[in-house]
Amino acid sequence: MLDTSACEGGSKARLEWLVDRTDSRELYADIWWRGWIGAYSTGMVLQSVRAGLEDDGGKRADLIVSAVKALGGATRLYFYRPVARLGADPLRAEALPDEAACLARVEQGEALLRQAAEESDRRWDWKPHLFNVALNVAGALIVTQAFDQKSGWTSAGIGIAVGEAMLWSHPWHGGSDLEEYEASFAPGSPPRMSWTLLPYELGLRLQVSF
Repeated sequence: MLDTSACEGGSKARLEWLVDRTDSRELYADIWWRGWIGAYSTGMVLQSVRAGLEDDGGKRADLIVSAVKALGGATRLYFYRPVARLGADPLRAEALPDEAACLARVEQGEALLRQAAEESDRRWDWKPHLFNVALNVAGALIVTQAFDQKSGWTSAGIGIAVGEAMLWSHPWHGGSDLEEYEASFAPGSPPRMSWTLLPYELGLRLQVSF
């Protein structure tokens, strides 16, 4: 818990909202990040082993291209970690001795919220989707044209589907969280109700915020 007893009313309310909301997004973001790194890493190892055991040159090339693509996916995710995965840990890094520190921590929390919003909005950006398609098509062209292995197109289709699933499953609440925060703490704005599902023991629980 973050001790906000030194904060005044406005900064206290904002900071507690930011801590609660960023904490509620941490679990899914961490599962998403670890899960996709694990999936790409597993694919890289499996395809590499299969390529080493394959005698057919065309099939081996297809497997090597798939392994390289999986390695690229795992490497990219390793260096690109969603900010939501941090939860509210950055906001708890130091104690809050006075109101000035509270205001500075609010600004830090707002920056985290804006970054999460930017990251979640990337799913609507055409560039990562185009890169995903182009990368897989390029791999298919190498396999089909240089090695006359038609299964390269099947691998490309699978690669595109996996890449799109990764892009669209990225933590997506950043934009709506930022909008709710700005509306909730705008001068004279009424409190707004929001809800989210959180893990609880072996199931889920509904959290309603006002």
